[in-house]
Amino acid sequence: MAPPPVQGQVGLTRRELERELAWMLRSVPENPKEFMKLLTQTVVTLMDKNNEAIARGLAQRESTGTGVRGNG
Repeated sequence: MAPPPVQGQVGLTRRELERELAWMLRSVPENPKEFMKLLTQTVVTLMDKNNEAIARGLAQRESTGTGVRGNG
């Protein structure tokens, strides 16, 4: 389970992103084409996980009534 978010934080922390990245790159292929494929998949997966964390954070803010301040 993820640690509680830092006040005002939305999305994954740097540490969570680094941990996910380290796990995904636990075995790096020597073939350059396979490495690029792995790197591409890794970036997309990290973005997806962060977007999910952002959505959860925003939903939690809305449900608790703290809301998100907009520009206007």
